[in-house]
Amino acid sequence: MGEWSREGLRNAMGQASVVKEVGRKIRQLRLARVGPKLTQEELSERARISVSFLSMIERGERSPHLETLSKIAGALEVPLATLFDEQGQDGLDPMYRPLIEACRKYNLGKRDLDRLVSVVRTMFA
Repeated sequence: MGEWSREGLRNAMGQASVVKEVGRKIRQLRLARVGPKLTQEELSERARISVSFLSMIERGERSPHLETLSKIAGALEVPLATLFDEQGQDGLDPMYRPLIEACRKYNLGKRDLDRLVSVVRTMFA
């Protein structure tokens, strides 16, 4: 295999990995949101794409256009960049992400967070 062929193969493998990771992230966000989880049907309706296309995106079988990813991010109520965040990039256990997302969604300030921590300590002490 020539140098160009190896480089092309490496790029294709990298793209496939990104497509799978973005699909996995969309599914994770759909299921881990605050409040009721979204079904594929609900998310596809909000994003104005077909259920089958969303399903293929989540499985990493389709590489959606940026415009489609923007619609999905909007339907999930997250910034577009969130779809490209690597899990655990910030060292945070994914189990705590819904709590952080809830704090952000409700714009909790320091005083609110202090109260929340106090409630948690009282409940689980």
